[in-house]
Amino acid sequence: MLGLNRLSDHRVIERIRQGDEHMLVHLYKDHYTMIRNFVLKNNGNEDAVEDILQESVIAVWRNVQKSEFLLQSKLSTYVMAISKNLWFKELRKKSKFKYVDESVTENMHQQSEPMQLDMDQHIIVQMVEEMDETCRRLLSYFYFDGLDNKLIAEKLGFSNTNSVKSKKYQCFKKLQAKVLDNYRKDDLL
Repeated sequence: MLGLNRLSDHRVIERIRQGDEHMLVHLYKDHYTMIRNFVLKNNGNEDAVEDILQESVIAVWRNVQKSEFLLQSKLSTYVMAISKNLWFKELRKKSKFKYVDESVTENMHQQSEPMQLDMDQHIIVQMVEEMDETCRRLLSYFYFDGLDNKLIAEKLGFSNTNSVKSKKYQCFKKLQAKVLDNYRKDDLL
């Protein structure tokens, strides 16, 4: 296993496709610190780090085996995106995490480098939990469940998708104002 740390992303992908199980260990070790830091900063513990990292490595392994797989970013970015998705899903199950800033969600698909969240997530969680039921549900459906506006309209009893868009914007602006009323910009960076 000498020299594994110097393998290019392309070579790692190639070796996974060839069934080289050493790549599982390589992926695990290569991404441990990054994923550990993320999970621990977001309400996690060491056991959660191990679980998320193992699930992420297995997901990467399985995805790479698919003929249609094409790595369009750095491998570390891809592994981190999978880890974040798994961890946010776990947090949603535990109802500890309810919201991701709209700009962060949009940027996840545009950036090729691991993303850094600008705002303290704990502040956002607290603020969202204090919002009215409609805003909490709407933001959750949109950002975490990935529901489209039509389905959200049906679930929340809105007349059409334009009403959902308008309400989502209003909820987001309420949250933004609430955060800015309670914290200085320096507190959030």
